[in-house]
This record gives sequence, structure tokens and C-alpha cells, in this order.
Amino acid sequence: MSMNIVKRRLPLMLAIVVLFATAAGCRDTSQQRLPSQPAASAPSEHMDISVALWDLKDNMLADDPLVQRLEKKLNITIKPVDITTANYVQQFQMWASTGQLPDIFAVDAVNSQYYRNWRDQGVIKPLPNDLTAYPYLAQYLATTEFQDLKDHGKLYFIPRKTYDSTDYNVLDRLVAYRWDLAQQAGITKEPETWDEFRAMLKAIVDKDPENKHITGLTTVSKILLGGLFWLYGSPAATSDGSGSDFKWIKEDGRYIPAVFSKHAIASLQQLRDFYTAGLIDPELPITRGNMGVDKFAEGKVAAIITAGMFRSVDANMDQSRWQKLHPKEQSFYDSVRFLKPLPAIDGNRYSAVFKTFWSESYISSNVSKDKMDRILQLFDYMNSPDFLEMRHYGLENVDFTKDGDAIQKSDPSTNILSKYRSFSLFANLANWDGMAMLHPNYSGISPEAYKAQKELIDYSLRMTSKQAYEPRLTNLSTPTKDTFTIFDNDDMIRVMISKLPVEVIWKSIIDGYKAKGLDRMINEVNAEAKRMGIE
Repeated sequence: MSMNIVKRRLPLMLAIVVLFATAAGCRDTSQQRLPSQPAASAPSEHMDISVALWDLKDNMLADDPLVQRLEKKLNITIKPVDITTANYVQQFQMWASTGQLPDIFAVDAVNSQYYRNWRDQGVIKPLPNDLTAYPYLAQYLATTEFQDLKDHGKLYFIPRKTYDSTDYNVLDRLVAYRWDLAQQAGITKEPETWDEFRAMLKAIVDKDPENKHITGLTTVSKILLGGLFWLYGSPAATSDGSGSDFKWIKEDGRYIPAVFSKHAIASLQQLRDFYTAGLIDPELPITRGNMGVDKFAEGKVAAIITAGMFRSVDANMDQSRWQKLHPKEQSFYDSVRFLKPLPAIDGNRYSAVFKTFWSESYISSNVSKDKMDRILQLFDYMNSPDFLEMRHYGLENVDFTKDGDAIQKSDPSTNILSKYRSFSLFANLANWDGMAMLHPNYSGISPEAYKAQKELIDYSLRMTSKQAYEPRLTNLSTPTKDTFTIFDNDDMIRVMISKLPVEVIWKSIIDGYKAKGLDRMINEVNAEAKRMGIE
């Protein structure tokens, strides 16, 4: 197999290390003080600002001192609007069609048809071209990647950035496995190949050390499945589940969505083999919510694919479940290990790659000129050093003290994300703050989680490659592509549970996409790529 490989370079890793070493024990200076500062005094007119953000529910902000500080500074009250359905996209579409959108809402919509409808129908408000009055927001948006997201010269959303580089997307598809049960089943070496991973799962399932009728691999959501199995045959096929983020690779002289690579069949066969061998939880196709996490903590599955970085593992797996179910047993991070990227069929190791941001914050066109200004002030403040200091360390003279730029935490064991959960959830409206987690002084994960995270990142930066793809084609607009969606997670489930040979069921799935215009879309994209000089 021949893949065009872009090797990750150690200078990037060394630059990150130098950055964090310089900042260790000091105030976060990633957002520098700018000549134009936000107003020192709060605006005179009070405003309520409604916000729809996943997990942010009504009446949960009132008692959080960090939220109170933010609201006082901007003279606002944040009014959470509950997202009540699993099909949250449908809920936003309903609100948009009835004129009931909240002032601000976050959703993964970019490149989708409903985003284009909102834009063209005037449902969402573009950001002003001149952001001089909002210097921290302007600084945040001043990247080539974000500027390339403009439509007709305007940006219609604020990307919720996760990392500075896609190198860190390895943290978005974590595979945790019960190393304690593996050892009880006779496994002495952590898996480094697909065969070893498979052998470990089989040993745990066959031995069933705790007599719980344990099964193999599950996931938090079926949309995460490709984040592991596509890496075997077609690494660039990894998707965030939105249906519109598919990446384009050049194969046999033309660009195609990576999910339709001739090598994708190897990934699908690997998935089927795991399933037929009884190494995938048979309930995986219907797993949602906390089902998978509960099973993993209870010892009913041997491994789980999860998302949300190590701060999610810390909060949702260790603190919320493991410590309650296993109070007298060994710690979570002694019992659990995290799968390092496994070699693909070409011998290289890959990790999942998405974008440097996940999802976007939109502003309803119903807001007045004055409220738009206040909302932009809010986003500006949420990117300021003052806000980031709260986000990373909590309240000054309560959670930390400061001597010049040096930060001293009052109690290093305090988890800021847990202590100020409401504020931390709301802070994600601006961005996911993923790079802060890499800082050794970060207060949002436990020391054990930080150690596991560092081990995985160091390995991935040193050992993995990226399959070459053309990101400009993901954002490209063509008549067919604008309405074309690829829900690869559903397709993988169909292949996994089918009784037909993998080649047969996969061909029928591709034929279904062709009936929806796959070949026409590919022709349009290649013609546009040629016009743009993309080789």
C-alpha cells in the first residue's frame, strides 16, 4: 500500500515543551496584554443573554462565584436554554424556523446545509469585519485556518478551538482498557499491535476474571468507532460525526473522500473480525449517554473508546464512577491503561485527525445592535488573560495567590473543573482550551491523568504520521457537495453486524452514495481543485 505521509516533526514537540517549561509555575501569558483594553467599568445597561450550550442547564449558574464575577464585570445575566433532545441539530433547526433561537448557541454546523440555510436566510449574525473594539477576540480569530472559514468575506460564527495543532487530536479518541483484568487473564505486555490488542481482549473475555460475563470493546457513542478502526486502513477517514467534515485524499490521480478509499475495506474487515470473534460489545450499536462508561467502570466491558480528553476521563470515569464503585481497590489509573496508536496495514502508526476546533458558537440575528456589542464584549473577555486566569486557577486569594506573574496554588489537589463546574462548562462557549491541559501546572486534571496524558502525547508525537489530505476541499462549496453527507459511523455499524461478506455490504453502501450523487460530487470537487491550482 502506498500512502503519501507527512511525518510529524520533533521541533514542534520541542517548541511546545520549551513553551510550557518557560510558563511552568507562572501566569498563563498565551494571550498578551493588548494596547486596547476592555472597559474597566461595567456597562451601565443590564442585559440578559440567553445561551444554548450542551450540559448547561437552567438555574445552574447562579451560585458559581466565577460566573458571578463575569456577570458583574459585563453587567449581564446568563440565561441557559436547555437542549432537551438527543437530536440537538433538529432542535436548533426548529428554533431557527420559528424565530426562537437563543442569543448565542453552540453546535457543529460548519459545512452543513443547515448552516448555509441559516447564513443565506439571515438567521445568524456575521461578526463585524472591524474587531478593533474587541482586541482579544480579534487576536483569537487571527489565524489562517479561521480566516479561511469566511463566507463572502464574513465570518458567521466563532470556532470553538481545541488545540493549536491537529497533532493533539489523539486526545479526542482515547481507548481505555482494563489492564488489571488483562493481567489477571495472563497478559504481561501492554498491546502495541492490532493482534496484541485483539489477543488481550480475547483473554479478558475468555477468562472473565470477575465473573461478570464481560464483553470486549464498547464506546461512549457509535460516532467514535471510526476514530479507532479507520486508522488501520484509511486514517484520514476519521470523522467527528457531523456528516460534513469528510477529508479528501488523492488516490489513483484524483481526490476522493478518504472513507471511500480502496484501502477502507481493510478497516471494515478488521472491525468485522473483532465483532464476529465476540470482542465487541453486542450492545454497542444502541449505546448512548452513560451506558458505555457505566459498563466499563462496572467491569462489564474490557475496553471503551471515549472522547473529551483526559479531563473527561478524570471527571466522568474516575471521580464519578470508579472511586464510588471501587473505594477500597487500587486506583483508576493503576487499573486502566490507554491504547497507544497501533500500526496500520502500511506499517505506519496514525492517530485520529479532525480540525483544530470542534463546533462553533453562533449569534442569533434577532439580537439588537447593543446586545450584539455586549455579546462581542463577552467573547472578547472570555479570551482575555483575566478570564483565562480564572479558568485555569480559580479565584485569586482563594484558590491561588500571585506574586508578580508567578502563580501559587493554594491546594494543588483541588480540581478547578469540578469545583467550578458551571463556570467551566460555560467557558467552553468560547473554546475548549485544550492546550492548557498540556501545562504541568494545569488544575483541571489530576496528577495521575496528567501523567497518562503526557505519556500518550509524547508517544504519538514521536511515533505517528499523518496521512496527507487537502483541508481546503473539506471547506469547499459545490452544488452537490453542499447537500452531501457521509455518516460513516452508521455505515460501519451496518458492515459490522451484517451477515454478508464485507466486500458485498460495503459495495451496496457505496452504491447508495452513488445514487445520491457521489460521482457527481467527486467530479465537481476535482474540477474546482484544478481551477484553484490544488494538485
